[in-house]
Amino acid sequence: MDSKKQVVKQNAIFEYLRDSLFANRFMGYPGYCLKRYVKKVAKIVENGSDFLDAGAGECQYKKYFSHVNYVSQDNCIGDNEWDFSDIDIKSEIYNIPVENKSFDYILCMEVLEHLRYPHLAFKEFHRILRPGGKLFLVCPLSWQQHQKPHDYFRYTYFALKMLGEEYGFELQEVNKEGGKFTTLMQIINGIIPTFFIERGFNKIGRLSQIVLYPVHFPLGVLFYFLDKLDREKDYTPQFECIYINKS
Repeated sequence: MDSKKQVVKQNAIFEYLRDSLFANRFMGYPGYCLKRYVKKVAKIVENGSDFLDAGAGECQYKKYFSHVNYVSQDNCIGDNEWDFSDIDIKSEIYNIPVENKSFDYILCMEVLEHLRYPHLAFKEFHRILRPGGKLFLVCPLSWQQHQKPHDYFRYTYFALKMLGEEYGFELQEVNKEGGKFTTLMQIINGIIPTFFIERGFNKIGRLSQIVLYPVHFPLGVLFYFLDKLDREKDYTPQFECIYINKS
């Protein structure tokens, strides 16, 4: 096995272990839901359809869409260590250099909160999406500031519905992923690690996640089941939306 394949295999093993420990339904429920949502989307989109991953970052979801004509877009501004080499279209999301009605589907994952002009993104999505096409979008409501200083908004259900309707979309489906107990668990998980990370002690912060795991995991199990008692979920970490282009 050459060195490149070995690195890829090692990264895959590390990702699997990380997700198994820290992105399951008890620890890291929002991250767990993100992958579940993307897998759901992958089953919805037809083989050979034209598919845009808007604000794709490092194209982490590309592997789920080998059956479509996958195109990635990003302005390539993010965390310093990110690798944008796989981005197909480098542009602002408000002005994507493609023809009108170019795509059957658009995926927009945790991007909306980083946009200064979210209404212009919906306007552009409407322009490049074919009539009857779908926009799959996830964005947070209860979440800490991240990718500073490019973090501008949090969205309620009513804002998401309004933004879509103003630009020709119908909010066909929306799910609140988690409630107040899920949100509380995310805060508890992050208090000590972020205390060190914010002070530049990244390794100690990550180590603390492992040290605290025997305490946090059973607490996460408890909060997961308590969360089912929260019917309104007005403190949800994030919304999962499916819009349909009506025109």
